[in-house]
Amino acid sequence: MELREKAGPDRLECPGCVRARAARGLGPLVLPAPTERELVAAPASAPGDPWWEARVLHAELCPVRGR
Repeated sequence: MELREKAGPDRLECPGCVRARAARGLGPLVLPAPTERELVAAPASAPGDPWWEARVLHAELCPVRGR
């Protein structure tokens, strides 16, 4: 994955990719919520995921409802 246009540090896609997805009728990219196993393991070792903080924040703001 690479950004082809300048984009903010909080963006998953560059503006061109966002436009391409919209033209195809696709929604935005969404980071997966951390699993229980990942949340338990995170304090003991730093996750290798550069988006870890964003995933945790999103999970706190939008908790997963019953499936």
